[in-house]
Amino acid sequence: MIYDISIIIMLALFLLSFVVFVRWILKKIFGFNIHNLSCIRVAFISLLSGVLIVGLGYQLRTSDQKRIDEQNESKVALESKKKTKAKSESKAASESKKRARAKSESKAASESKKRARAKSETKVALESKKRARAKSESKAALESKKRARAKSESKAASESKKRARAKSESKTASESKKRARAKSESKAASENKKRARAKSKSEVSSAKKKKKQHSDTYQNIETIFNMHTIKYLSNRRIFNKGSAVALRDFKVIDFGADKMKQYHVLIAPKNASKTYFLLVFGDNIYKGRITYSSKITVLGSLNGKSRVNDSQINSGIAQRYLGKRDILVLIDRIQVKN
Repeated sequence: MIYDISIIIMLALFLLSFVVFVRWILKKIFGFNIHNLSCIRVAFISLLSGVLIVGLGYQLRTSDQKRIDEQNESKVALESKKKTKAKSESKAASESKKRARAKSESKAASESKKRARAKSETKVALESKKRARAKSESKAALESKKRARAKSESKAASESKKRARAKSESKTASESKKRARAKSESKAASENKKRARAKSKSEVSSAKKKKKQHSDTYQNIETIFNMHTIKYLSNRRIFNKGSAVALRDFKVIDFGADKMKQYHVLIAPKNASKTYFLLVFGDNIYKGRITYSSKITVLGSLNGKSRVNDSQINSGIAQRYLGKRDILVLIDRIQVKN
């Protein structure tokens, strides 16, 4: 009520001040002076009084109207309160929903973690069980293998014992047979030896006679040629005088063997160690052993002059003898003393 009256008074004073301001502007700026100001004042007062009457009439309205206004105001206030409550309730509901969602999500996450842990634990347990089973099976397999091996070894040992017994028995039987045969053979051999000795004595005597006759046909080369100058003679003179000669007790200078299994031997006489004779022969002539300390006697013929070439070096003769002069010998018979 007081608020309404203060508003009416403020409106009346505003109108009065507006009229005074308009009169001042007209007088100062436009030079227009209002002489009948009393009429304006009367009109202004009447207007102000009308406004005040209307305001008082509004303030002095009936109680029913006031109640209606208050009810309207209370309805508006209640609606505003309801709206605020609804807003607060909606906010609380949304927050509760969010919290519920967060709780449900956290529960679901924890449950998923628990399930994952349970699955991993079950997997680990299954793997451990599988490993334990595999270990037990491998142990059982190893034991079975060991047993089978032991059985097979025992069988093999028994069979080997049986075989050894059979062999020993067969050996004893064969030895007894051999002894009997040996006795009979020894008797026969003794008789054959006696006969062979008599024959060999007669054959040796005849062979010695033949050797003497055969060796006498070969002349000693040192009596025919000078061992220091023979390498400088012509091939014609060597061919003419060098048939059926004997090279007795010549020393070995170097030797080798080629892929055809033929010996290549350089020999020299005792008194002329730089006069080389080359012998080339195979197993059909001599099959024994030759060393650097061997002494060789050769019965044969001279086949002219030559030089040590790559074939002799490749057979095993030392490289320092490459290009050295030598005399070729055709061998009828050879003797080696080691």
